[in-house]
Amino acid sequence: FRGNNMDNKKFRIVRIIIILVAIFSLIYIHYYQEKIIKEEKIIEEKRNITEDIVIDASKLYISNNQDYFSEMINEKDFEIRINTDDLVKEKLIDNNNGFKGYVKVINSEFSFVKIDDMLIDNINAKDYVTGINNENNAYDLKYIYKGDNPNNYIKYNEKLYRIIGITNSNNLKVISVDTSVEEYFGLSGDINYLKTDKEINSENKGIFYVGYIRSETSEIDQIMKNEKRNNTYTINNPKLYYDYSYVNISDIVNASNECNFKKITDINTNNCNSYLLNMLSNTYSSNTLENNLVYKINENGEVVTSKIENNFNIKKIIYISLLNEYKSGDGTKENPYEIK
Repeated sequence: FRGNNMDNKKFRIVRIIIILVAIFSLIYIHYYQEKIIKEEKIIEEKRNITEDIVIDASKLYISNNQDYFSEMINEKDFEIRINTDDLVKEKLIDNNNGFKGYVKVINSEFSFVKIDDMLIDNINAKDYVTGINNENNAYDLKYIYKGDNPNNYIKYNEKLYRIIGITNSNNLKVISVDTSVEEYFGLSGDINYLKTDKEINSENKGIFYVGYIRSETSEIDQIMKNEKRNNTYTINNPKLYYDYSYVNISDIVNASNECNFKKITDINTNNCNSYLLNMLSNTYSSNTLENNLVYKINENGEVVTSKIENNFNIKKIIYISLLNEYKSGDGTKENPYEIK
């Protein structure tokens, strides 16, 4: 009898344990199912992308990249464009289906711009190479065109340009094929600097780093530093928000397949194989020196120093958004890229 009681007690204990395990299992299954449902709901919400979600993601993207946007974010009326592909890459949105294009930001106002067929998807990657001296600032060149005659022609507002390179901010830095006669160098002490009193064309406005080189040097990285902001020879502020600029010496050197020189004034069409140098006959660069001198490419394709003339030849450099809608073209002179 005693043995039967012990067996019954053990059976009751086992049964209670089984019941408790079953209860805990049911509770776990319930909460697990709720978790799965919540996760699926979150995933579903991410799939159902709305314009507000895209804009909120863009705000977070700017917040996560403050250093990158610092030179633009506080500039009045300056347009920032964020490719929604980048929002997907940063996992800020699950996808951008139905939101292919970019978010435009002007003065803290955000709006989505839909572009079905962007220029960025139609520029032939075989025609350009990775840029050097890219410090990952927005208007540094991540890609550049090199050589005697790359396929870098683009037609814009019925005028023909050549693409110098593609910036980190997905803009094209382009140079006009036509020559203009301008009078827009200023003078501070005995140093020339670029200025303009013209009304800004916000469509082409970019950040132009205009510096100057006080010493002749063969160090391309030093040339780049002297042509950009925050170098030791800065007068006023070389970070200029204009609708155009002039070519830099470093643009010419970077566009060359080979460029061998000991000093800047050694550069010529014979030792610097560059389409830019070929097209800049008798024009001025943005680079200036002491004693009211500037660098000029003469009619023989040589880089020389020169006094500023009252009227001087330049080829304007502007920025064109790579996010514009593609119309046609393959980058050749006969069939340049065109945008709508």
